[in-house]
Amino acid sequence: MTEEDKQLIAEYMGWELSVYSREYYYIPKNGKVVYFDLTDAGLCVAEMQKRGDWQKCCAIGFGIYFEGERPSHVFPENYIAWLFNAENFFAAFAAWLKEEKK
Repeated sequence: MTEEDKQLIAEYMGWELSVYSREYYYIPKNGKVVYFDLTDAGLCVAEMQKRGDWQKCCAIGFGIYFEGERPSHVFPENYIAWLFNAENFFAAFAAWLKEEKK
């Protein structure tokens, strides 16, 4: 995930860039550092559900999954397992945000 991807996600979530231990981190309103892990992914999912964006983001992720994995059969449970990897989730989320900005 690129810094641009992190910035797009942070803007969507309302997270602010902050310096913590000489490194830059995004900080949500609760003051905890964002590591772009599965805990933070859960916060993003909750926000997308609240805004009604969850299905749109999943559609983009589904396209990314099938472009990269090229499975011979469509098994939704494999896609869900793929999406539950934080790196894959945030890549799909950033790709969806880029599509929305077009």
